[in-house]
Amino acid sequence: MAKGSMIKRLAALAMTLALFICAAATAHAAQSEYGDIDRLYSRDGNESIYISESKYLYNFKGDYPGVTVCGYAGDSKDLKIPLIINGREVTAIDNDSFVGDERIESVTFTGNIKTIGKNCFNGCTNLRTVNLSSGVSEFNQVFCDCTALESMVFPQGVHSIQDSFKNCTSLSYIKFARSVTSIGEYSFTGCHSLRKIDWLGGIVRLGNAFDGCTSLQSVTIPEGVVLIDGAFDGCTALNEVTFPQTLLYITGGFTNCSSLTKIELPEKLLFVNEAFNNCESLSRLKYSEATAISDTAFLRCPKLTIEKDNRFILTLLGWLGIIAVMILAGYVTFRVLTRMADNLSRQP
Repeated sequence: MAKGSMIKRLAALAMTLALFICAAATAHAAQSEYGDIDRLYSRDGNESIYISESKYLYNFKGDYPGVTVCGYAGDSKDLKIPLIINGREVTAIDNDSFVGDERIESVTFTGNIKTIGKNCFNGCTNLRTVNLSSGVSEFNQVFCDCTALESMVFPQGVHSIQDSFKNCTSLSYIKFARSVTSIGEYSFTGCHSLRKIDWLGGIVRLGNAFDGCTSLQSVTIPEGVVLIDGAFDGCTALNEVTFPQTLLYITGGFTNCSSLTKIELPEKLLFVNEAFNNCESLSRLKYSEATAISDTAFLRCPKLTIEKDNRFILTLLGWLGIIAVMILAGYVTFRVLTRMADNLSRQP
């Protein structure tokens, strides 16, 4: 019996060891699947979301080595997107990550962030301060309806802004880096408190960017802008606009600017169409003979008087005169040289 009892005990011990080894192997497999330092937060279909010690939620996108922040489970009002999470570089923020989060009062981005997803911070109504990194090149539907946001400074490296800050009703100051080349559709529409814009140049096209910015009084559009298309419609306080000499086309931009009193268009401007309708205070327009103005460019401007600038024609006539003199001088020189050649050929 003693021998049988011993066998049973050894069998039980062997089974216990087997169970322990199996559990350890399972734990190791799980650890390998989620990483040694990644804690699983939730799983949605085939996507796993992890949580860092700082309470940021993140995931992996394909085989790219960086991680994408997709949320925050902490209680801080001031977010500082980390440079590194669990030894991995943070390179992006996912779509809808912080949409409608009314806790957030400030956001600071690190230099590694390359992409900010759509709707990422839309509707964060208590967000007052945003500190951007130089790595983000494009903003597309990112900070709309952030009604407490007070200012925006875009660092070098940002190239395009599209539909991203509309209805930020407390936004009063904007500064664009030289790298910004396009400010497009609805970028700052409805920013009723906007008073000052600083541009460092580089912008080529202005779309429907500042419609309804009713506190904006003065604008100096930077050199380099070639096209304006609906940029300042409904800016009812706007009374002074300075255009760059690089501007070639205005196909919209100043409709219902009821405080605008005078306009001096640049000399090289080629075409104006439907740009200044319903500017009821506009009384003076100065433009070059080289500029083609459509019949719908200044509709319902009852006080308007037009002054054509003939400098272009005078300059053209001047150049034509110079060319004529050069041709005449060339002809006279040719005749003189021809006579001299004839005289030399006649000599014995």
